[in-house]
Amino acid sequence: MSEVLLEKKKPPYKLLILVAIIVTGIVLHQLGILDWYRLLEVGEKYAHTWWFPPLVIIVKAVLYMFAMPGSSMYWVAGLLFTPLYATTIVVIGGVAGSVMAYYFSRSMSKGPADRIKKSRFFSVIRNHSDFATLSAIRTLPNFPHSVINYGSGILRVPMPRFIVSTIIGFTAKGYLYTSAIHHAATADDLSDVIQMETVLPLIGLTLLFAIGKFFQRKKLPELPTEPEQETL
Repeated sequence: MSEVLLEKKKPPYKLLILVAIIVTGIVLHQLGILDWYRLLEVGEKYAHTWWFPPLVIIVKAVLYMFAMPGSSMYWVAGLLFTPLYATTIVVIGGVAGSVMAYYFSRSMSKGPADRIKKSRFFSVIRNHSDFATLSAIRTLPNFPHSVINYGSGILRVPMPRFIVSTIIGFTAKGYLYTSAIHHAATADDLSDVIQMETVLPLIGLTLLFAIGKFFQRKKLPELPTEPEQETL
């Protein structure tokens, strides 16, 4: 009995570590600290080799797994490869890293997750973890993917829903961003490459998903949302 009480009194160290990783990732994302110029310098020499595109994919996946700002890989892929090829690299790396982050956060929150599920906060988050909302957040410009990846793992969002919404988000962002970067490769100042005309389609897509969710709720107000059900 005393052992059980001691077990319950133990601080949720794993959950605290996850929170610290997420916060660090968000701060780095907003500050833009990660220097992608070095990888770009290497890429200019070795972009034609067979191993460099997989290297970019691996780097992007590892960054997302540990809640680091993997968006820097948009620049590397966009400047070195054609938009379609760059988009493929972005999608594979982004989805792989997101899935790894999902399972990492899921395993790290195994114990605390049971307590989280009983909270009112969890019920609110669960009601907004449907396919339309996940897709909308994925396509929202400059939204940290680490929040979605780790949050989905902690809340046990069904994997099919998580993967499909992730593919949609990275495909939309990947093609628009890498196309803008690729076509502006000769510009003197790359800081203004991602302009309003680039992000407007993403904002429009986000609004479409939000509208879709609104009409779905109106049409099916009593539809149950079961987090463990493996459906979209």
